[in-house]
Amino acid sequence: MLSLPFIHRRHLLRALAAAPLLALWPIVQAQSARQAEGILANIGKATFIAEGTGQRAIYIFFDPNCPFCHELYKKLRGFVGRDGVQLRWIALGMLTPSSLPKAAAILQSPDPLKAFYKNEDDYDFAANGQPGGGIEPAAAITPKVRAALAANLALYNSEKLFGVPVVVWRKADGRADMIIGVPSDAQIRIMLKEVK
Repeated sequence: MLSLPFIHRRHLLRALAAAPLLALWPIVQAQSARQAEGILANIGKATFIAEGTGQRAIYIFFDPNCPFCHELYKKLRGFVGRDGVQLRWIALGMLTPSSLPKAAAILQSPDPLKAFYKNEDDYDFAANGQPGGGIEPAAAITPKVRAALAANLALYNSEKLFGVPVVVWRKADGRADMIIGVPSDAQIRIMLKEVK
């Protein structure tokens, strides 16, 4: 049985270990805001797939084979087309060897949104048995799409981002914000409420 003083020491040690991280939190938030601002300042260079209509835009960097991107896709289904928000999915091809040709297959499709849905709705059910997105990789990538995917990746890399998904938006107060990873349901509701 643990003694009470031992329990107090353990809590004290945890608090002391967390203190430096808490002290860094304002720096991390400021860095994230700078990165988000940098992305939005150059967002015109991105090629995206628009989902929903409206002037309030949320940009999402994704990889066709990313399980976390797929999780975010599923979480956002109930919010598509609500409150004048448009989701703008920015394809990257960086996680696996089939990511780039799958991203190309989506963008080269006559209907990129339909191809994006195919990739996500059939996630992990590709005919070729590869894990990840369900669209078949493009056999050839056109120069135009190769340039678009390179521009998307350059924008992503320009702010030294890591991981996907990356969600970026501008708030009604004019500030840029960003989440790396899958936002919680509460974060999604806040983001949808505050996006400009």
